Amino acid sequence: MPYVLDQARSQILDLLHAATGGRDFDIKEAPAKLDADLSVPLFAWAKQRRENPVKLAGELAEKLDLGGTLFSAVSVTGGFLNFKLDADRFRSHLFADFDREGADYGGSQAGAGKTIVIDYSSPNIAKPFSVGHLRSTVIGQAICNLFRFRGYRVIGDNHIGDWGTQFGKLMYAYDSWADPEAVAADPIRQLLALYVRFHEEAEKDPALEEAARGWFQRLESGDAAALELWQSFRDLSWKDFERVYRLLGVEFDEVLGESFYNDRLESVVEEAFASGLARWSEIEARVGSVAAGSGEGSSGESGTPVAMEKVAIIPLEEHGIETPLLIQKSDGTSLYATRDLATLVYRRQRWHPAQILYVVGGEQQLYFKQLFKAAQLMGNDAKCVHVWFGLIRLPGGKMSTRKGRVIFLEEVLDEAVSRARAVLADRDLEEAEKEAIARIVGIGAVKYADLSQTRTKDVLFDWDKMLNLQGDSAPYLQYAAVRVRSIVRRAEAKTVAAKIDPGLLGEEAELSLLRSLAGFPQVVESACASYQPHLVATYLVTLARDFSAFYSQVPVLKADSLVLAATRLALCRMTAQVLERGLALLGIETPERM
Repeated sequence: MPYVLDQARSQILDLLHAATGGRDFDIKEAPAKLDADLSVPLFAWAKQRRENPVKLAGELAEKLDLGGTLFSAVSVTGGFLNFKLDADRFRSHLFADFDREGADYGGSQAGAGKTIVIDYSSPNIAKPFSVGHLRSTVIGQAICNLFRFRGYRVIGDNHIGDWGTQFGKLMYAYDSWADPEAVAADPIRQLLALYVRFHEEAEKDPALEEAARGWFQRLESGDAAALELWQSFRDLSWKDFERVYRLLGVEFDEVLGESFYNDRLESVVEEAFASGLARWSEIEARVGSVAAGSGEGSSGESGTPVAMEKVAIIPLEEHGIETPLLIQKSDGTSLYATRDLATLVYRRQRWHPAQILYVVGGEQQLYFKQLFKAAQLMGNDAKCVHVWFGLIRLPGGKMSTRKGRVIFLEEVLDEAVSRARAVLADRDLEEAEKEAIARIVGIGAVKYADLSQTRTKDVLFDWDKMLNLQGDSAPYLQYAAVRVRSIVRRAEAKTVAAKIDPGLLGEEAELSLLRSLAGFPQVVESACASYQPHLVATYLVTLARDFSAFYSQVPVLKADSLVLAATRLALCRMTAQVLERGLALLGIETPERM
């Protein structure tokens, strides 16, 4: 059964269809200054009819019969029709929604029977898990949570960057300059130092680039020494990644590196040529600059022009994309696109997804246009979406692993927990509980600092903003949820046998809180449809503030009657549930106490 505001919107469309014969109307939340709940702008409809929207709105308002609906009145403001919900019907329907859905209030089964694959996080092995990886990881996890809450079967896929010419560079560097004991003691920092040194040395001696390509060619051809070295890099890196994922509370349904698809690459290239899509071409080679959906190319770094090179391409000019997609080098080595096309084939065959989402930085927008068009021409029928986001930038510019300009994410998380621990120092809590709360609060603050931003905007890294424990922050929302739960615990014993009567909730602060609670399902739906988790974060701040106003203006335990107290307590319980569920959708825990 639809939620109360879904029913209201459906009834408006039915009313307008009966009066106009059409359903193409946009329904918006009414501005706060109006004595209404939902508004319908009529400007587009009036333009089609070449009539005055104000006049049409007035005529329509007179025709509408609100009998049997959730509305008590319809009014006109300019070219808008404004609908006011009947308070009694609205309250009873909202309470019925909570009773019916229980802990799942706000979710749905809209995605029942549909599978969605979400490609996110995707760090490169042998490189640090930097703060630059935070966005893909937490945005991707939140989107997974949202789609699951909407009833989809979700496959969260961590497509590890564990293949490509960058590993030839690292192998050359390790073979030439590494101290094996130092690498074993501090693998990620030592491997990063080697990678940085390679690029410094290659600027002085371009011949190193060719030597690195030779190492990668050995790797792709199955050379035992190259494979052993590569496997050691992969094992050391994954151990490091797992520690960070545990701190973040992030889990995946599938972890398959690019290397997993090696035995599928040849068939992808053969199919592209057999279908007439691919051809050989000479291009100016830029070492390390081939665009990618994950791995090295996702950093947006580019190499230096070195020569003309023969490569296999899929031309896309006739489809409005001037740059061709490169799928193989003349020496037979694969490229990012080769591996991504093979990954797409695998995902289609294994999961038959309705959608495949790639949560990858905005610098790869052109690449994904190329990839999706090429995949479509090769028969891919899954809807592929690049869910792109802005970069986290350092004050001096963007991060770069090649130049060693990175901030380790684990260091940020440790600092966040340390700051939360300091805030809790004088609380009357056991040390173990303080530590658990500090972890939840500190890591929640880091996640929220990212997820509260519109994902398409760049974020300037700022320690204080990233670790904010005040104001518009996760700790503010966590504290609000803990506070409401505490109120409920104190009051439940006194109202356990009392009946509930939603009709008693007539104070403006009560109605405002009810309207906020009623909006949660729509916020979840919108965040899911637009892949914008920040909509949930923004909503939760509004809900917390509406509850604060309600609790400061309306007595709960000291209400005029036991029934009223029980009803207001039910409203508190509903608020706590939605706050905690909303935070959980963002991947943020709520502690028992703060």
